[in-house]
Amino acid sequence: MKREFIRWGLAAGFAAVSAVGAFAQQAGQQGAVGDGLIDALVKKGVLTYQEAEDIRTDLKNEYQATPGGFLTVGSPAVTGLRLYGDARLRYQYNNIQTMNGTPNHDQDRYRYRIRIGADYTFAENWKAGVRLETATKSDSTNQDFGGYFSKDGDSIYVGLAYLEYETKTPSLFGNSFADYFDLRAGKHLQPFTLNDMLWDSDINPEGFSEQIGWTDVFTDGLGVTLRGGEYITSNSKNDTGYQNTGGTKGSDQFLFVAQAEAKYSFDKNTSLLVAPAFIKETNGLATGANQDGGAIFDKQNNIPFVGNIDVITIPVQFGWKMWDLPNKAYGSWGYNFSADDWAHQVGLVNGGGNQLWNLGYQIGNASKKGTWQVGIEWRYIEAGAYSTWLQDSDWAASYQNQQGPVLSAKYAFTDNISGGVTWFHSSPIKDNSGVTAVNGVTASSGAKIGVTDTIQVDLSWKF
Repeated sequence: MKREFIRWGLAAGFAAVSAVGAFAQQAGQQGAVGDGLIDALVKKGVLTYQEAEDIRTDLKNEYQATPGGFLTVGSPAVTGLRLYGDARLRYQYNNIQTMNGTPNHDQDRYRYRIRIGADYTFAENWKAGVRLETATKSDSTNQDFGGYFSKDGDSIYVGLAYLEYETKTPSLFGNSFADYFDLRAGKHLQPFTLNDMLWDSDINPEGFSEQIGWTDVFTDGLGVTLRGGEYITSNSKNDTGYQNTGGTKGSDQFLFVAQAEAKYSFDKNTSLLVAPAFIKETNGLATGANQDGGAIFDKQNNIPFVGNIDVITIPVQFGWKMWDLPNKAYGSWGYNFSADDWAHQVGLVNGGGNQLWNLGYQIGNASKKGTWQVGIEWRYIEAGAYSTWLQDSDWAASYQNQQGPVLSAKYAFTDNISGGVTWFHSSPIKDNSGVTAVNGVTASSGAKIGVTDTIQVDLSWKF
């Protein structure tokens, strides 16, 4: 009985050790760990020498008879696995002033988020990933506290689910054609060089992304990368059967992104990046009823959806090291060729503006214990200049016809725990630009949006 109890106890401990180093340790190394445990029990007098040898033999036979040892992770095709996660507590204050006598919006919120993911590595340059996270919004993973400790708001949703092929030695018929190639399919992280003003960091597109890159083009230090994205924003019910039952025929809606990036590294700490991009969204017909999947569009702030944008934007970034700290100056300018059509579509009385831009500076990088960073940025988005569904949902409450700063500071208490404070402020560019949400006016109440303020205090940790 003692031998059987100890044997299974060792097996459980052995499996735990195997789980920690499932892909780093070989059978011989794992055996060494098991031998060490057994030898320690012999020295303590718990086992006799003969009992120890019998247990060694039993463990070896059981290990060899079990595929992958005591712990099997995924299929045999999985050659690597990374488990990761992060959580955040947030206090958030929102204030949205109005300019036509309607009540102001003034709100305190106590929030949290959780994200848990796994990245799988397969043979021959293939990868896959999944991530679960709180909240349903396309541009937010925040969940509010409240409900007297209820759990009905604590649901977990799919944030990422994708397959990826990535290689640094791409070739076709045995001939190399680039220095880097990446293809992603599913719900995945977007690959583009677009700052938060242009693409909210919580938005994960659904569809396909491609990247192809070359290093040392024409001269040492110059890298060129081409990127493309084809995404589905609405999959509508356009079948005949649905129409025959009285449903309204929809049409699928797509988002296309193309970018060409050039980055020149003067040395290991100094670089200049220019990455012009074209962003186009088709104007499909989508309502909650005629969408496959059933749900209406879901966004952090209640902004009506408007598609049909044709935006060219030019992000620029210059990085260098000063006072032994990383420094970054960045900005972008954009122009919407469909701004007039968009203004007509949403009923902007005096037309809509077609330009947007931002300028920012950051010093430091809060990535390791004791490090910090401080940033300042100015944003300017005219009415109808961009998609309210792609821009940062925290600044100006997703409204346009707004301009103003973003101030932020962050400090890393440990390698895994950090704290930060961010202030978003904006004010109208024009006071009389129209009557709908895209220019800072809510369509439902008719409240013309004036000054907006958002303050966020965060405590974050990674695991």
